Amino acid sequence: MASDASFKGFRDPVFGRYLAMRFLISIATGMQATAVGWQVYDLTGDPIALGFVGLAQFAPIIPLMPISGQVADRVDRRRIIQVSALAYLACMLGLALLPDVLGHWSIYAMLVLFGATRAFDHPASSAILPKLVETQHIRAAIALSSSVGQVAYIAGPALGGLLYAFGSEAVYGTAMALVVLGLIAATGLPPSPPSQDPDAKERPSVFGGVRFIWSNQAILGVIALDLFVVMVASATAILPIFAKDVLDAGPIGLGILRSAPSVGALLIGAFLAWRPIDRHAGLVFLWSLAGYGVATALFGISTSFVLSTVALMLYGATDQLNVIVRMSLIQIGTPDHLRGRVSAANAMAINMSNQLGGLEAGLTAAWLGAPGALLLGGALTLALSGLGAIVFPKLRQVDRL
Repeated sequence: MASDASFKGFRDPVFGRYLAMRFLISIATGMQATAVGWQVYDLTGDPIALGFVGLAQFAPIIPLMPISGQVADRVDRRRIIQVSALAYLACMLGLALLPDVLGHWSIYAMLVLFGATRAFDHPASSAILPKLVETQHIRAAIALSSSVGQVAYIAGPALGGLLYAFGSEAVYGTAMALVVLGLIAATGLPPSPPSQDPDAKERPSVFGGVRFIWSNQAILGVIALDLFVVMVASATAILPIFAKDVLDAGPIGLGILRSAPSVGALLIGAFLAWRPIDRHAGLVFLWSLAGYGVATALFGISTSFVLSTVALMLYGATDQLNVIVRMSLIQIGTPDHLRGRVSAANAMAINMSNQLGGLEAGLTAAWLGAPGALLLGGALTLALSGLGAIVFPKLRQVDRL
């Protein structure tokens, strides 16, 4: 299908505010991530302390996700986004002021609060989108939102690194200003009161989203396949090994390699915002998994920096194609009164796969070497894409989103 000319994208006042909110807060949290890493290492000089940075943010997500999904389905989602923005501000203020007084352990406390905030913010931010655009524009809206997110993902850490030259306070101060602007944009969104299930005879269940996913083979398929693929074929966690030992690219080369997947994701997201997927969506999803496997294996065997960069761009593009189809299917196929809980379950699967995928990549690289780990991951991903077509026939048969 050609571009849907009736979708205004950035020019749509409501969707434009949503994009601005997501972009500003994503930039701010990306800046925070860079500052926290430098701050912890400056204070401790201990690489193990850096490992606790990710753990502190991840720890609250798993126990809180079922609750946060329920909240997103029972409370005005705009209000959740606003409160989350205020909590982000509190985290950044604490990160700027507390370490000098209480030491580096206060950073972990703030990161636990940050992780808890994300657990509530992400389901609400995802579930509110279908109420902001018409159903026929969901695919283009998700693609455009994903592209904007990739720009923020690239720009936030880089801006944080530049500002850290003036001290951590400069990073957190700028990040807080961006969150305030994001909060203003969120305040301009229309209210999003909870929808009621017309067939409900009792209080909504915390696990209603899980039951819905389990009963819907197509949605179960996209979530389960993405979970397992990321667990077996995560290249980003072991990029430093390739930059140093395989490609001899140094820290600058590592920066380029880290950015390459986001560049590929940005390009495919921008293309799909202009020309959304119109037919054979299930097959597109399965082929995107196969492409992800090929890109992973290609990066694993490459000894050329240019080819490796291209492989990582393909890696990011196929992953983003997967994301856009999966999120479109979830958003369109889920009733509004369940979107918060389904979004929370999907977010929990994503977080689990990212954490376990990084661990698997490190262990497999220690066993087979980094190239061998990615060759195995690519082969398993190709097998999973074929197995998925057999195990989830209704996913294979999904045509129009």
